[in-house]
Amino acid sequence: MHLDASPPLPPPHSKIGLVHVKHLRAMTAALRSVDYRYGGGSCRTRVQALLSWCDKAIAHSASAVVRDEFRGAIAELHALAGWTAFDAGLGGSAHRHFLLALDFAQDEDLVANIRYRMGRVHLHHGGPAEALGMFRLAGMVATSHHTNSILAANQAWCYAELGQRVAALALLGRAHDEFERADVDSAAPWAAFFDKHDFSGITGAVYTSLARTVDPSYARPAITSLRRAVTGYREDMARSRIFSLIALSLNHLVEGDEDEAAVVAALAISQSGDILSARTKKKLEPLHAEAERRRATRLRELITPLLAASSHAA
Repeated sequence: MHLDASPPLPPPHSKIGLVHVKHLRAMTAALRSVDYRYGGGSCRTRVQALLSWCDKAIAHSASAVVRDEFRGAIAELHALAGWTAFDAGLGGSAHRHFLLALDFAQDEDLVANIRYRMGRVHLHHGGPAEALGMFRLAGMVATSHHTNSILAANQAWCYAELGQRVAALALLGRAHDEFERADVDSAAPWAAFFDKHDFSGITGAVYTSLARTVDPSYARPAITSLRRAVTGYREDMARSRIFSLIALSLNHLVEGDEDEAAVVAALAISQSGDILSARTKKKLEPLHAEAERRRATRLRELITPLLAASSHAA
């Protein structure tokens, strides 16, 4: 995808207009699509270039209405910059961009979404309690059923990671109720990823965590949900599909089906070749640990070289 990451600055002494805001939001949407399809590492440089343009453009004069719109658009871009940095394995940079996004954000649901993303960083790095706190903070300002569904599902994931089955299942039920009441087709651009397929994916993630922390029998509903997600994700959500495939492989392994686990893992690996995402490698680690524990030779042979290469790259 060709992207012009440097929209023309207005001439000296002229104003920022709505055309610049629209251009910025269009560029952010295009870069967000690249992130979903190819990973944060594939577009991070272009996101940074667009932020550099914003740093110059914001010095120009603008009407109060346009300036508010422009600041909101910059908040969206910083949120994307934080997410691409997170996906590339750059936690410090992600945190800085998320804080800047909060400074610029005026829409309460966008503030909630930024805090949700901050929580996901904690969850990814093994801090479900810290993530839970961030998701609760987000819930204090969330205004839509759609955002509340995202937050409830992610809180369920945290509780599942903590081995708290009752709370996890209760919040998963709340997430379903909120999702049923949401107008998904009219979701804000920064939250539009969370459709019925992504809901299936996170439902599978919750059950996967319960299968590991509470009872292996949760692998069965995890497999059902993850299969639904894998078959539903569009090609432009390739990274999410790969994450679900990795989780699906792990659940087959938990059920003792090493052959199917290896087939699914091989599919995930074959599809990850174009994805520049540090998280993809990170999500292979629990699968590798389970394969080691069960002495699943085929799986170990598939995954070990990838983790070794990731370690050397770091």
